[in-house]
Amino acid sequence: MNRLLPLLLLPLLSLASKRPDASPSSARQLTLRINGEAVKADTISSRFFLSEDRALRLNVVRADDPDGEGLTIIIDRFPIQAGTYSFQEILSGRNRDASYRFGKVAAYSKSCAQNTGTVVITGVDAARHWLRGTYRCQVCEAGRGGRRFVLEGEFQYPVEKE
Repeated sequence: MNRLLPLLLLPLLSLASKRPDASPSSARQLTLRINGEAVKADTISSRFFLSEDRALRLNVVRADDPDGEGLTIIIDRFPIQAGTYSFQEILSGRNRDASYRFGKVAAYSKSCAQNTGTVVITGVDAARHWLRGTYRCQVCEAGRGGRRFVLEGEFQYPVEKE
C-alpha cells in the first residue's frame, strides 16, 4: 500500500501545479528610460488614471523612489481609442504636458523651448480597462542652465477611475 500512495497523489500534484492564466493581457508591463538609460519602474506605485472629464494621467514612479512623484503625463480630452497624442503649446487650449520630480530635481515640459512629447496608444481594452503603448517626452529644469531630460518607455497597464 505504501508503494501505491505516491501514485494516488500524482493527480493532486498536477492540479496544484496549474495556476490561473497569467497571459500578457493581464500582466503589468512598464519601462522607463531617462536620457537613454534604463531606470526600473515601480509597477505597484505607478498608476494610470482616467477622470470623469476624460483626462488621462499617467504616473510612472521609479522603483528607487516609490514614495516620490516620478513622471506625470497629462492628456486631456482622451477619446479612449488608439492613436498618437502629441503635446501642444498651452495656447492650443489642450492640456498635454509632463512633469518629473526625483529628489531635488523638478522639471517640466513647459520649461523647455519646445514642448515636445507624444503618447502613442497602440491598444485599448475598454472592457478590462487596460491601455498599451509608448510615451516619450522632454522635460527641463526651470532657470538658466537647467538640465534637460528625455523620458521614454513602453506600457501595458490598467487604468483606474479618478
